[in-house]
Amino acid sequence: MNNNGSPTDSKSISMVYGLPLTIWIVGIISFFSNIASVVITAFSPEFIINILGATPAAMGYIRGLSEALSYLIKMASGVFSDWLGKRKILMLIGYLGAVFAKPMFALCQGLGLYISAQLLERITNGLRDTPRDALIADCSPRELKGRSYGVRQSFAFLGSMVGSIIGFLLLWYFGSSASTIRMVYMLAAIPIVVAVLLIHFGIKEPKGIVRLRDRKGFPIKKADIKQLGPKFWYYMLVCFIFMCSRYSESFLIYRAQSIGLEVQYAPLVLTLMHLFNSPTSRIVGNWSDKHERKLFLAFGFSMMLVSCIVLALANEIWHVMIGVAIYGIHYGATQGTFYAVVSDYSPPQIKATSIGIFNMVCCVGMCISNVLTGELWKHYDAEVAFIANSTITFVAAICVMFISNPAAKYAKPEAICAKK
Repeated sequence: MNNNGSPTDSKSISMVYGLPLTIWIVGIISFFSNIASVVITAFSPEFIINILGATPAAMGYIRGLSEALSYLIKMASGVFSDWLGKRKILMLIGYLGAVFAKPMFALCQGLGLYISAQLLERITNGLRDTPRDALIADCSPRELKGRSYGVRQSFAFLGSMVGSIIGFLLLWYFGSSASTIRMVYMLAAIPIVVAVLLIHFGIKEPKGIVRLRDRKGFPIKKADIKQLGPKFWYYMLVCFIFMCSRYSESFLIYRAQSIGLEVQYAPLVLTLMHLFNSPTSRIVGNWSDKHERKLFLAFGFSMMLVSCIVLALANEIWHVMIGVAIYGIHYGATQGTFYAVVSDYSPPQIKATSIGIFNMVCCVGMCISNVLTGELWKHYDAEVAFIANSTITFVAAICVMFISNPAAKYAKPEAICAKK
């Protein structure tokens, strides 16, 4: 898009294998970032419950409230990114903050510092994610949006898979003691440093973003929000209902451990999950550009429903692994598609703000889900917790079929990445 708001010719964009170069760089950045992030998730049940002495309910509160904070920051960073008319600087600050957040986990001796580290890690995550996802929307014509988000998600999931394998190998070689887990947490800062360097040297700030900083008063006006329309807000309602059932991956690991999985094998649970969600994300991303995206959301919601039922009924570790694999398929089918649909609905001048609103909705929903799962697990059992989540997922799966197509005026290419 040029400075007058008209779409930029996609031929002016540097393309690699059919996608803008920036998309691939963002994907590689996500790869390294997720190598670091996955070890926090993989070892959080062991670290919180067995090393720090907390309960599953406490883990649910910590994960739920920290995710809520992350999504609140995503909302604010979206508005600020649209006001500033920039994406790269916020991404850079967010990843730099993560360099300091990861080693904090290694220093934790009690829940107080762990919660502080978790909050800082989620704040940095929220600061960088919305500008990053808006950057993808900026750089991708509509006919490539699903594929672009799918590529980004595939790299992220591949990074999580690699990170979980590295975590397993380190615990297998050095043992599964608390000191080994702390060492892994400390090493997690290294791939984040690589991500920072890739942002600084690899990402070029897009040209032609509609900048709102010259407006008087609050940068986002009521007229901007009205342009989103009732279709967008119904979609937000559907997302909220579904997110009330999407619990943290930590509960997948804890479910396996509750049946007898040893701690050193915990990262392999996430390896299996990402083994299924990475290719699913890429395939669904490509197909969703050619078919109605809500069909792929409905498929993903259905997989979540099946996963919850399998996990509820599991009494052997291999049963849990089946549930984890299906959870991975659900995640791959939905995550990139969520953002592609938001981008389809969004006016160009509030692209990041629209993504921020979506993240805010996810914030409330996931907070409810994690707290509900933890409390039901504590007061009843895992079966009740997962059945409750499956019920909510079923409602969301019905509602998603009534999502409407976006307005035609937002269905035009909006690629604005500068040619490198």
